[in-house]
Amino acid sequence: MPTTETPETHLLNLFRRLRSLPVLHIPEDVDLSPPAFFLLNWVSRSPGCGVLDIAKGMRLAPPTISVGTHRLVKAGWLERRQDPQDRRGKPLFLTPEGQGLIDHVKQHRSRMLKLFLSGMTPDEQEQFLSLLEKAITAMEASLENDN
Repeated sequence: MPTTETPETHLLNLFRRLRSLPVLHIPEDVDLSPPAFFLLNWVSRSPGCGVLDIAKGMRLAPPTISVGTHRLVKAGWLERRQDPQDRRGKPLFLTPEGQGLIDHVKQHRSRMLKLFLSGMTPDEQEQFLSLLEKAITAMEASLENDN
């Protein structure tokens, strides 16, 4: 029996199923909210950044980022250091504990992504990733042209 589901509906349903899988989730043993982890990961990728840098990059208000970074500093995941060129600046860096957490989550995600791809042959994986890349690139270009 042929399905009446449109490609768009099928894609939406696949996205919903994917979202329910632990592919990109933070492991259950990590006591950190997704927004807090996103902030921690930002500092991991941009050591020495400041609150304003993060706020601009994440398109959020600086006070929102300030509250989030304060909590992460208090929890021992981030540290503020004195900027020798700007005495007012307090660049953010991961603590060793914060780096350990980032490493743990990256290892978990790597295992989950390998598991996700494991149902496909290497050729199918290559084709899948190529088509996904093509779709994402086309959408990015389309959205960029709209702005």
